[in-house]
Amino acid sequence: MSNERPAPLDDRLVFALEAAPAAAPARTPWPILVVDDEPDVYAATCMALRGVEILGRPLEFLHAASAAEGFALLRARPDVAVILLDVVMESDDAGLALVARVRGELGLHKPRVILRTGQPGYAPEMQAIRDYDINDYRIKSELTRTRLYTVLTSALRAFQSLAAVEATRADLEYLLAAQTELLSANTLPGFAVGLLERLAGLYDVPANALFCCDARAAPDADGGTGRRVLAATGRYADWSWRRLDALGSRPEVAAIERAFAERRNVYAETGVAMHLPSRTGADAVAFLGADDLPGAHDPRIVDMFVQNTAVAADGVRLVERLRDAAYVDGLTRLPNRSALAETIDRALRAPTGEAMRLLLIDIDQFSEINETFGDRIGDALLRGVAQRLMGLADASVRVARVANDTFAAFGPRERLQPGEWSRRLDEPFDVEDLQIGLSASFGGVELVGDCSSGGEVIKMGYSALKRAKQTGHRSVAFYSHEVATEIKERTRLLHGLRSAFDQQRLFLMFQPQVDAASGRTVGLEALMRWRADDGRLVPPDRFIPVAEQSGLIKDLGGWAMRSAIRRAALLRDAGYALRMAVNVSMSQLLVPGFEVLVAEALADGGLPPDQLEIEITESVAMQSPDIVLPRLAALKQMGVGVAIDDFGTGYSSLSSLERIAPDRLKIDRSFVMGLGGEAGGGLAEMIIELGRTLGLTVIAEGVETAPQRDRLVALGCHELQGYLFAPPMAADPLLDWLAARAAGAA
Repeated sequence: MSNERPAPLDDRLVFALEAAPAAAPARTPWPILVVDDEPDVYAATCMALRGVEILGRPLEFLHAASAAEGFALLRARPDVAVILLDVVMESDDAGLALVARVRGELGLHKPRVILRTGQPGYAPEMQAIRDYDINDYRIKSELTRTRLYTVLTSALRAFQSLAAVEATRADLEYLLAAQTELLSANTLPGFAVGLLERLAGLYDVPANALFCCDARAAPDADGGTGRRVLAATGRYADWSWRRLDALGSRPEVAAIERAFAERRNVYAETGVAMHLPSRTGADAVAFLGADDLPGAHDPRIVDMFVQNTAVAADGVRLVERLRDAAYVDGLTRLPNRSALAETIDRALRAPTGEAMRLLLIDIDQFSEINETFGDRIGDALLRGVAQRLMGLADASVRVARVANDTFAAFGPRERLQPGEWSRRLDEPFDVEDLQIGLSASFGGVELVGDCSSGGEVIKMGYSALKRAKQTGHRSVAFYSHEVATEIKERTRLLHGLRSAFDQQRLFLMFQPQVDAASGRTVGLEALMRWRADDGRLVPPDRFIPVAEQSGLIKDLGGWAMRSAIRRAALLRDAGYALRMAVNVSMSQLLVPGFEVLVAEALADGGLPPDQLEIEITESVAMQSPDIVLPRLAALKQMGVGVAIDDFGTGYSSLSSLERIAPDRLKIDRSFVMGLGGEAGGGLAEMIIELGRTLGLTVIAEGVETAPQRDRLVALGCHELQGYLFAPPMAADPLLDWLAARAAGAA
């Protein structure tokens, strides 16, 4: 036992006060409850600690004169930090009974309990101290001012630690629930708004907040690379979707930019900017605006939340990318085929009674345009088409891109009239100083009750579209069972044509062209023929459109060009220097470097360019004039002739003829059939007169009778072609025919 005498009371008071931490600015007092049936004890306690601060906070004393009063007061004030509790009051164990009720009934485990008794014999057992979580036990006479200060300081530290643990647990539970909710978001903007609301809830402040991201996370429509506000709430609501660098010099912007630059959380006077790193480099910053954010939250917990939230944001970005890949067209940002099918599915499941229609819109000859100008121009054209189509759509119409150059529109029938949508594409597209004209073909489907799914409806639309494209450019067809049957037949025909080409079962025949005045043979037209497996000839008007629609015509046309040139060269070697006319399709003309391919074929075949003539229709020439006309000019510069086939059946005009500058006009056989004697021939006469005026040679095809010949000669037609002179012939019969003609002329 120590013989040291206790210091005088005043000394002990000085020691106690000097031992206390430096007082911080006045803050919320510690609530201290004195439960004692002796009022003098409560008064002495208040007197002893008057003006004292512990752990930087003053003390607030509450009094209850009995265990029952203490229970009632604690029910009303669960924030009490320390209970100075008399053991013996109404009963010998009233204090312990109160502790049991406080821990059990009220569930208050944070308040620290210091038992006080004036009767040492009533000390609680060790088990009771352990079971009731009692912080200390003192004889009242021992609680001098210094001792009381020491005991309360220890108890308040314990209370503070428990409060911090409970706050951390509450924060963790809150943040765990918040992250679970945030993970359910399937869009980054939705995730961002949820995060801002959860942050405001964590700090218990109004949701004045911003979520900013790099362009890689949410790129600008114009491809900009700056950061921007993806979501904004509260007083920042009108900042949403704005570029960060367009918001001017603001403290919030400075804090956000600093968080991006330093890749850490930044606490500023106007709020906190929380940095959310991304594994993909698409970092984000969440800014919570508040002049005085509470500092009660463990920064480590907040940091953990921020890091986990950053991982969740990457997950949401992945979900967005997967959803985009599944439902959004990457080039035009329109819904894709899958999204359109789901839209139609919903319309089938919940019909409104309104007549609905699907239109498939296919850009004519787009692949050739893309090959000519390259992918960059082609992509720009597709984006331009998407914008024009969207300009026609209202909220009731869904526009989608379902294939490379095929778009779709689904909605009420009256809003989907093909003519109106076709006219929208008539004006040329201005792309990088090029004026490129486009046209479209349409396949339509009326939504009816027997449609089983959106996917089936789209397939029906494709059947109708194929039918339209087989008819020609700018055509429209609607689905029917007859159309489906026809498409199957055309598909079978295409397979057979591919097989025949691969097995070299296609061949050329040649029909002579004669001078109208002398009857002398001046040229030949090369005509493609196909003999099927059963030996029958498949009519050209059946398989040529199929070849054009499928793109196979490019291969067939190239083969025909080379074969015709070789035949003309062989005939020249045999003494027959005749002009060889070869039909050329739009697909061939749009092949990049077509004029170079022709020059190579002439060189390989050994034929002078002036003995080759290409035949095109006027509609082909004017379909994409920026592409076609320069190629025609290049061919003419080489010496190759150009003839306009089927003249008068298209949209002829003097201005288009001037632009094409052909060498020859071919009168369509439909204008020749009505000729005979002195009657008829009005259109043929007009074409012949037009040719004479423009200095062009005019040739009439389909001449089958002598009266037709005589009438054409009388009108001044220059050249004739038809069965009256000779049918199309293979190479050997042609040579015999030419020899016979030469012998007859001699």
